[in-house]
Amino acid sequence: MLRILFFVFAMLLGQTSAFAASMFSSEVVLDDSDAATEQAAKEKAFVDVLVRASGQSTVGENPVIQKALPTVGQYITQLGYGELDGQRSLVLGFDDAKIRTLLTQAQATYWGEPRPDVLFWVIEDTPTQRNVVWEQSGSPLIGELKAEGERRGLPVLMPVGDFDDVVAVSVPDLWGGFADPIAKASARYNPTGIVVVKVNDRGLSWQMFPNAAAISNDTPVEGRVSGAPAQAFPQMIDEISDYYAQRLAVNLGVVNGDALSLEISDLNDAEDFFVVERSLKELNSVAALRLDSIVDDKAIFKLSLLASEDVFHNEMMSDRRLQRMVEEAPVIDTPPVIDAPISAVEGSVDTSTGTIADGTVSTGTITTDTSPAQQPAIVQPVVDPTLAAQPTEAIPAEPAPHVIRYKWVG
Repeated sequence: MLRILFFVFAMLLGQTSAFAASMFSSEVVLDDSDAATEQAAKEKAFVDVLVRASGQSTVGENPVIQKALPTVGQYITQLGYGELDGQRSLVLGFDDAKIRTLLTQAQATYWGEPRPDVLFWVIEDTPTQRNVVWEQSGSPLIGELKAEGERRGLPVLMPVGDFDDVVAVSVPDLWGGFADPIAKASARYNPTGIVVVKVNDRGLSWQMFPNAAAISNDTPVEGRVSGAPAQAFPQMIDEISDYYAQRLAVNLGVVNGDALSLEISDLNDAEDFFVVERSLKELNSVAALRLDSIVDDKAIFKLSLLASEDVFHNEMMSDRRLQRMVEEAPVIDTPPVIDAPISAVEGSVDTSTGTIADGTVSTGTITTDTSPAQQPAIVQPVVDPTLAAQPTEAIPAEPAPHVIRYKWVG
């Protein structure tokens, strides 16, 4: 019985780490069997994995990475031979911990899980008609598109093309980029982003809605690539992957040591709390997490980030069970400032009574002259010399603690 339980656990672990295993493995064609060719194939596979792990299509040009290429053998954990497109191939697995260390040394980024699921609506434009490329159509475009997604570690979804899909959206809806019907037809796939691709033999154009949940308010990202699909798909996938990686990848080697306060409200029970805590610890942007307090339905964590707050919020956005609470700027009542400086006041004084006969009365002492009546009088303010000798020191206001607030809607 124990062996059975261990086997089931191993199977489940294998399923959860399938993405990680694919991200750190690669298969490349071997042109011949000499040592120089095999070394070149290992270096190519190594760069492919680094591009996938970092989210940077140009990471292979980094000087630190260039120096590491001749010693690629120390990063390899598995090596075998296979067949790819009818040609002999080299199958390699790489050490994920060593790769992450290398990316840190190179001051590169790291793009881990979860990655955005992107749904592709592909319209093939032929001289006679326009057709949607469905998952079940068997079109070679599907294999080419998914292969490029695997190369960059971008999960590619394709609509299956069943009755629901056909009824929900039409070719004119897709061709015109109409957000509402596209959003409704895509909802069943629950994607992070949606891409509409118009492809023909001469090239393709594409329009991406990065946030499928807010497609009506989203500003689409557009691109155009010349050439046959086999040459155009790689550039399109690179641009889309780079877009998401710039917003989600963690900048390794740069640590933000300032702890932030994160408040999660609407937690119904202990299960909700542990789910939230586990989700936060798995985020690539989180360096350290510590529970500060739990009050009623609110949990407050102390948070240290490996990346900027924008990256953190982008990662949090991918979990639909968490909703960010937007804070309103506090309104501060400032009392009116009355500017009433004390200055000398001139007037006429009655020497017999010592009163000002003509002028403005002010607090102070009146200096008079013994000359004839109605001489000008000067009113001077009374200043306490003990107060004047002590400088006034401004007390800085206590800064309000920076609190990030989310609500649990899971």
